[in-house]
Amino acid sequence: MKENFSGKKIYIAPIAGVTDYSFRRILKEFGPHLMFTEMVSSNAVTQANKKTCDIMLKLHDIDGVQIFGKDIDIMLKTAKYVESLGVKHIDVNMGCPMPKITKNGYGAALLSDPEHAKKLMYTLKENLKEETNLSLKIRIGYGGNRNPIFFAKLAEELKLSHITIHGRTREQMYTGFADWTVIRDMKEAVSIPVIGNGDIFTAQDAIDKITLSGVDGVMLARGIFGNPWLIGQIRDAFEGREVREISQGDRVDLALKHINYLKEDREDREFCYEIRKHLCWYIKGMKHASRIKDEINKTDNYDRLYEIMSTLK
Repeated sequence: MKENFSGKKIYIAPIAGVTDYSFRRILKEFGPHLMFTEMVSSNAVTQANKKTCDIMLKLHDIDGVQIFGKDIDIMLKTAKYVESLGVKHIDVNMGCPMPKITKNGYGAALLSDPEHAKKLMYTLKENLKEETNLSLKIRIGYGGNRNPIFFAKLAEELKLSHITIHGRTREQMYTGFADWTVIRDMKEAVSIPVIGNGDIFTAQDAIDKITLSGVDGVMLARGIFGNPWLIGQIRDAFEGREVREISQGDRVDLALKHINYLKEDREDREFCYEIRKHLCWYIKGMKHASRIKDEINKTDNYDRLYEIMSTLK
């Protein structure tokens, strides 16, 4: 029987240092169903950190916000604040593997304390508005704790809008390959939507992984670095259309647009160094890319970056 991909969702992961307002402005043009801001520290929000509140929580209408932390009271205050901004979708991070996060008991470290995680999620669900969508993102394990089905069942108990699972353990970080058989097992265990995450770099990857796992959608992360077109390519594949190839001109044009967007969006800073990595991703694989990357990484002026990128047209 032919797999039916109609209704499958395309979500954008919260990625620290990457999915800022300007990049999401570009991603939005490709039509994902839901995007997340960079993950937001609950401690920073409750301490009224200006960068978090004014910059990281500058929102588009389809943006969800992912929060991370451990203290239940602080997480609830953060969720209520985010809700007060008009955000319709709040996600809880139990998947970030970075040492600076997990050493404080945040992110994937919460997988090692299922009862605390359960109490946290119940508190949020019981105190947020009924119309606010609450979801959870996890990895398949942390240290010796590998029980993703517990968290899938918890999400089902609470009738969360969905659960997302990245098919790696915390210890794998981003090495090796995501285990989509575990994601399949989670999908088969619960009735709520399950979103799969890990190793989706092409439209065919999305098709293959959904075919294997039966998930309700995919969450894109590293695959969109320098390649927002992946969103549209996956949608084309879902709807049975030919997947469009992207030209060097397409990449350069979008890089130039990205420079302009960041310049407009971050008037608080003379130059945002974050743009450099995006430009390097856009030109990956192009002729003379190494030399051009070197120029990009030595430049702290938008107009000069625009000149450098324009030469590639």
